[in-house]
Amino acid sequence: MEVLLIGANRGLGYEILKELIQNKIYVNCLIRRKGQINFESPYLKIFFGDATNSNDIKKAIGKSDVIISTINVQRKNIFPWSRLINSKNTISSFIINILNLSNNKANRIITISAWGVGESIENVPRFFKYLIKFSNLKYPYDDHEIHEEIIENSDLNWTIYRPTALTNEKKYHKVKEYGLKEKVKKLTISRKSLANFLVKNINNKSHFKKKITISKK
Repeated sequence: MEVLLIGANRGLGYEILKELIQNKIYVNCLIRRKGQINFESPYLKIFFGDATNSNDIKKAIGKSDVIISTINVQRKNIFPWSRLINSKNTISSFIINILNLSNNKANRIITISAWGVGESIENVPRFFKYLIKFSNLKYPYDDHEIHEEIIENSDLNWTIYRPTALTNEKKYHKVKEYGLKEKVKKLTISRKSLANFLVKNINNKSHFKKKITISKK
């Protein structure tokens, strides 16, 4: 198996990268800068470029069977009103580029969205609804909603994971998956555990063409 991984130089993407390598899966990483990737592996190829640039994606995708994306509309820091440091349509631009690749053999794509996107907004706490509506959190949420709609209307075997708040816990914990109308019981999930769950389910056909909320069990 060969995977194109977008966003591997930090956070969740870096945890996914480590899980893929540990499972001896070949990974092509498209990143802007090296970031946390400070190791070499026979299973790893690094390409520098922009995931919203179709030529850079063509260069990196190689013979990938699967595409995994953690790309997001980013803020300067975690403060909800912090200024954006990339485009408001970063996520949807990437997805459009993927669908427009005529030589793309990958028909499996996994993207990381967010709990609170689309119909799941009804299940989030009131204070968080306020932040999504009135802070700069609205921009990634708006673009996630666009990207979800684009993927849903594609011919790909897609899975959209909507994690609750991500943490940096160092140990694995059990993971709970929820359907669209189920009430979420735990409001966090570690990046490490989500990455492990994603790689374990990379070709889980029961997850094809589904939007799944994920939290700590």
